[in-house]
Amino acid sequence: MTSSDNQVLRVLLSSWVFTGLSALFLGLRIGCKLRSRRGLWLDDHILTASWFALLGSTIITSVSVPLGLGQHVGNVPVQNLAQIGLFGNINGTFSILAAAWSKTSFALTLLRVMSQEKWARYFLWFAMISMNIFMLGNALFQWIKCWPISKTWDVLEPGTCWPAGFQTRWGIFAGSYSALIDIILAFLPWKFVWSLQMKTKEKVGVALAMSLGVFAGITSIFKTLTIPTLESADFPFNICDLIVWGAAESAVTIIAVSIPVLRILVKEVKMTIRQKYYGGTTDDTFQTQKGIVRTRTFIVSSGPKTTSGQEGTDTWKGEDGISLNSLSTV
Repeated sequence: MTSSDNQVLRVLLSSWVFTGLSALFLGLRIGCKLRSRRGLWLDDHILTASWFALLGSTIITSVSVPLGLGQHVGNVPVQNLAQIGLFGNINGTFSILAAAWSKTSFALTLLRVMSQEKWARYFLWFAMISMNIFMLGNALFQWIKCWPISKTWDVLEPGTCWPAGFQTRWGIFAGSYSALIDIILAFLPWKFVWSLQMKTKEKVGVALAMSLGVFAGITSIFKTLTIPTLESADFPFNICDLIVWGAAESAVTIIAVSIPVLRILVKEVKMTIRQKYYGGTTDDTFQTQKGIVRTRTFIVSSGPKTTSGQEGTDTWKGEDGISLNSLSTV
């Protein structure tokens, strides 16, 4: 068979690459937090749960391939179609959970960072609750749209279903809403960061690091465009686009949420280089032949305030091991 005859290699390779890359960034995120002895917060646990949901989706994809996933329906044994449909429902549930939880994690991070902004708190809670309702509703509908329930994965079984196209329309709505929330959350920190007492270059760096979620929004748009394949008669073949973009959406979100925390790692590498080439240093200075040069690192934290005696009175250090001098809300 040619590549146009099946999508087996594409769906397997894409799913595992996205799962592996997101695992790498998530591992670095958690490692940085533990290394800095700041511990893990709720957003870290939810993001980890999101990755495990992504892993579950990828495993189900791998199990479905030998049954005929990725091949045209005419090449799939009839007795396998119902099982592919069942695994498709399970896969879809894992994929939706991975996407919803990864976005929730980022919203919780912003909620901690922008805790002093009343309007931001209200909006973030609204965004989290509404997005989860719409997306989890989409996961539920695929299981209850037919009676008996087994008809949702076995189209040949007698029974009744909701009007044709309902789940597809709901899925497109939920996916579009999710993409919109991604984009809004990506740019939400800019107004907040721009009010800080930093150099413009530092502001841009912090804001950009927190705005990578825009790429999650883009992948969410592409995934939404593939949702109509749910109604395709050649679903074992055409559904692969939705599977690939679903994995991409969750993976990109996990990576985007993890990158701001990795600024700790960048800071440590820079300090190591300075110590090696410029002599003894502290966290704020390095020495050159011309004397002491002071440096400041601004990285956004999602962690709690430090307690009295842990840090200076004008500095916060959250779980990310990040100090934002003159930023009392991190």
